[in-house]
Amino acid sequence: MCAVKERFVEKPNLPESKVTTAAVSGAYPEILEALKAHGIRCVTTEFDTRLPDPIAYHADMQMFHLDKGRTFVLRGEEALKKQLTDIGYQVAETAMTPEPKYPKDVLCNMLNLNGTVLANLGVMDPNIYTCLEDAGLKMRHVNQGYTRCATAVVAKDAIITMDLGIRALAQFLGIDVLLVHEENVFLDGYDYGFLGGCCGLIDKNVVAFTGKLDSLECAAEIRAFLEKHCVQYIELTQNQMIDIGGILPLMELDV
Repeated sequence: MCAVKERFVEKPNLPESKVTTAAVSGAYPEILEALKAHGIRCVTTEFDTRLPDPIAYHADMQMFHLDKGRTFVLRGEEALKKQLTDIGYQVAETAMTPEPKYPKDVLCNMLNLNGTVLANLGVMDPNIYTCLEDAGLKMRHVNQGYTRCATAVVAKDAIITMDLGIRALAQFLGIDVLLVHEENVFLDGYDYGFLGGCCGLIDKNVVAFTGKLDSLECAAEIRAFLEKHCVQYIELTQNQMIDIGGILPLMELDV
């Protein structure tokens, strides 16, 4: 039997084939099992005591996927760093250590979309900022510090967000945006979570949600937007949609 050929996801958040490895919160075994059932291995995060408790497991708080085979993790995240190194990633650390109060918790929470990074540039970790400059990636400022969590990536030119500033910038960049107002995303400790923290692309045209789409008030709008962009969806559980810090694709089939 031939071994499965894999490759790094070249453009963060935008796999070109079936995802084989993703970074996911280690707090929800049922979601990890569901991803495993879909053939996806999980690089799992651990609870980081330096982050606010409700988001201390979130992958989009602990790491930032720079580009093909390169990623950042929060300084001191040794277990996560080892898992990423074990699958072949070059892993750098942030210059700063996080603190459990915004904005000093969002050092890694940025959206890398098709070569442009949307972020609150005032709170970005300086090591990441320097690396982005050296790599020639475009950086665009938004006021939202939780940029990655606040954005559900549908395609290279399509996103869903609950944030007005992200919508305005994305539309300026020529990205199709569905703006939703949604309070039914569960995030313990907060009134509600972000939609971007509930999902991730697990194939070029397939997005996985952590819960049942019909648990959201905006379910019909989301379905129509996904259909518009020829993207299918799967529901990993039949529970309420929960913000886990995203499903971050790392490796995919080499086809």
